[in-house]
Amino acid sequence: MSTCVLYVDEAGDSHKHNVPLRESDTPLFVLAGTALPLAEWRLFDREYLNLKRRYFRAEMEASSQQRPEHWEAKGGDLTAPRNRSSTRRQAFLHEVLNLTQRFDGKLFAVTFLKNHITPTSSVSMYTSGVQQLADRFAVYLAEHSVFEHGILIMDSRSRGPRSQDFQVANSYLSYVFGHDSGRGLIALLEAPLFADSRLTAGLQIVDNITSMFYGIQYHYYCRNLPGAHDYSYLQQYWDRIAALEFQSRERYDGYVQHGFRKNDHRNDHPYP
Repeated sequence: MSTCVLYVDEAGDSHKHNVPLRESDTPLFVLAGTALPLAEWRLFDREYLNLKRRYFRAEMEASSQQRPEHWEAKGGDLTAPRNRSSTRRQAFLHEVLNLTQRFDGKLFAVTFLKNHITPTSSVSMYTSGVQQLADRFAVYLAEHSVFEHGILIMDSRSRGPRSQDFQVANSYLSYVFGHDSGRGLIALLEAPLFADSRLTAGLQIVDNITSMFYGIQYHYYCRNLPGAHDYSYLQQYWDRIAALEFQSRERYDGYVQHGFRKNDHRNDHPYP
């Protein structure tokens, strides 16, 4: 038996936005996870490094980072509307999806459509998203023929007892020990671990995929908002991302469990 890692990253932000949108506003927030086998981390680490070298050698050589692995092909740059004509970036993103498929990776995501009138607490949104990812990940582990245990590794945001990392981990532990549903997640080991993405290829991979997913969701739900960015070109990735989404073989309470979940907080204040 083996262990699976759910690498988790975010796109957009969980803070209040405006309508019409201002330049830096994000009307949705996405937490996404890529499940990859822990036993093969050396292999996908080296494959991802070779991809970066193939597509971004000049940027890596010009970087001040101590090691080439530390240079990151950030998803926010790869998918930015200003780079919509960059065939190099688009080809790289397809290769990231190819890599994920080769290692039998599965995708999970939680999308929050934010309320610009009465916004949900930033911390509540984040901690709730982690719990929802953990629930779906646990179903994936229970149905998998090889994986016995799972670990969540998340991109670190800050440090200290008041940091959001601490708040997220503390809320997660309260869930797994103090909630009926959480107590059933026995295949998940420990609290979420937080790592520096410069040192963790799995976090760099999920960063790229999360940014693609964010742009696709933005285009679907928010493209008609005044001031919205144009992410239409990211639709080219949707079929490939959808094919990697986890879907349960069994039914739970009569329903198939899907890896992607939407939380619509717009309520009585939908976007125009």
